[in-house]
Amino acid sequence: VRPSGRLAATRGRSALYRLWTLVKVERRLIWLGLFFQFWQVVTFIPFTAGIEYLIDIVIKPTPEWEGVLTVSERGWWLLAYVGANLLLWPLHGYVTVRAFAHMQMLIRTSVARMRRMVVDQLQGLNLGFYTARGTGALSNQVTVDLNKVEGFLQHTANNFFVAFSVGLVTTVYLLIKNPVLALLALTVVPVQLLVIRFFAKRLQMLNRRVQKSGEIFAAQIVEFVSGQRLTRSLGNEELAAQRLGSSIDEMKTAGLEASITARWMAMWLQMSWQFMPTVLWCVGGWWLIGGDASLSIGELMAFVGLYGFVQAMFQAFIGTYEQWLPARPGMESLLGILDSKEMEDYVHPQKQLDIRGDIRLDGVTFSYPASGKPVLERIDVHIPSGQRVGLVGETGAGKSTFLDLVLAFHRPTSGEILWDGHPLSVVGRRQLRRTMAIMGQDAFLWNTTIRENIRYGRPSATDAEVEEAARRAQAHDFISAQEDGYNTPCGERGARLSGGQRQRIALARLFLRDPRIVVLDEPTSALDLETEARLQEDLDRLCAGRTTFIVAHRLSTLRAVDRILVFSEGRIVEDGTPAELLARPESRFRRLHDLQWRPLGGAADGDR
Repeated sequence: VRPSGRLAATRGRSALYRLWTLVKVERRLIWLGLFFQFWQVVTFIPFTAGIEYLIDIVIKPTPEWEGVLTVSERGWWLLAYVGANLLLWPLHGYVTVRAFAHMQMLIRTSVARMRRMVVDQLQGLNLGFYTARGTGALSNQVTVDLNKVEGFLQHTANNFFVAFSVGLVTTVYLLIKNPVLALLALTVVPVQLLVIRFFAKRLQMLNRRVQKSGEIFAAQIVEFVSGQRLTRSLGNEELAAQRLGSSIDEMKTAGLEASITARWMAMWLQMSWQFMPTVLWCVGGWWLIGGDASLSIGELMAFVGLYGFVQAMFQAFIGTYEQWLPARPGMESLLGILDSKEMEDYVHPQKQLDIRGDIRLDGVTFSYPASGKPVLERIDVHIPSGQRVGLVGETGAGKSTFLDLVLAFHRPTSGEILWDGHPLSVVGRRQLRRTMAIMGQDAFLWNTTIRENIRYGRPSATDAEVEEAARRAQAHDFISAQEDGYNTPCGERGARLSGGQRQRIALARLFLRDPRIVVLDEPTSALDLETEARLQEDLDRLCAGRTTFIVAHRLSTLRAVDRILVFSEGRIVEDGTPAELLARPESRFRRLHDLQWRPLGGAADGDR
């Protein structure tokens, strides 16, 4: 069973149990780590346990050992104790490092698997999920939350398991050596459990608050950085800082309350375990004063020394619990992604098709699940292969949703969409999208080289094919003029390049992809008229013979289209060639055309 399948089977269980489900996949690493940790414990306890015999036999012999060893023999035994410790340390060091190495492999493998699972899940989620969550919150979950979970696993594997193993073995040894003192020492356990229970709910609530404030801050810092150009152009630096400042203050307040509450819990726990050695010394000392032959000074000293390992076990448990408190909301947040059912349902193609780009929508209505109100209603349209179609209409009229349906980002609520006469169940999403390409007004570029950004259109393309695509997009000259040519880094979202250069690289990517269906969403709206004119010619060459959808508010972009679809309130209200629609005096397209082509003086067409 794959890890994702194991995780899905545990829905409804606690976050800790589900984390364990992911970790226990690596059974071999777990058993090897525990094996070496066992020997780490076995080779460590004798250092302290031997003190009892060193005191009662060699340093301050008890009555039964009085006079058995001469002074010189006792000196040799002291040297032997030192030598035994020196000989034992290399073995102890070896098994300790091996235990650490296996546990590190376990942790890093498990965290890497979780990262891959989250990335794979994000890849399969629909676009509505991203819209609802936001970039900042998601990046915070994938980075900060996973780091918290990794920190918890590190503490558990490297501190808790070792301390727990040493403490457990030591507890058994102490119960055998002196059951009364051992049971007295263990009375601290119920006290500590009561303290943890008293603080648990408040700490969970506070750490969820810290988690939420961190996600909000992450989302706002993304907006803060992305909006710097707008902020400075309006002189609103102080306002932007104030908005971010409130989130910073909330993070500070939430974190402070959580930290102080956790410290109060730690203080009470610390008091209980540090007070117990005092009790043991007093009880053991009273027995020695009373002449109790069942206890020697060496045994008492060794007992209190070994009890330190039991204390360390409790401290490790508390430390692990404190690590889990902030990690738990992070793990729950990650599980929220992994459990999300907002998936883009994968449709496997029933047969391989050479898709030409013929598209038909029959009675298509679409509503977003959250609203229920139709965004598109009763759309009936046929787009023949190779036709260039312009989409026009006011903002919110349904143009983008129409394209999302054509690109199979969503399925219609009712009605049917056919590609080359086949429904999506036959074509398959992946096969369909391999024939498509989209170019928007904000050409997205990865933070890598120009060459790799172009190659993203067809990852298997050779360098020669990449450069040929750049020539067809008239991008080769400015790329070659760069200091590193095609190996020039583009920067985050192409920040090192101008708007026109970014569009050229995006266009080269489309030429390299050689799609059958092209979507141009306001591709030239952010460019000046001269750059737009040059780019428009290249777009015309790209679209020749391909089914093309062009969304444009600037009607000059639609000069070469074969057909115009005018949208209004989720319906296609006009459909025809540009000439046909312009010939209708009362058509919406004619009114939009006249508004954009009205002379600067405000004269009508007849006065020109």
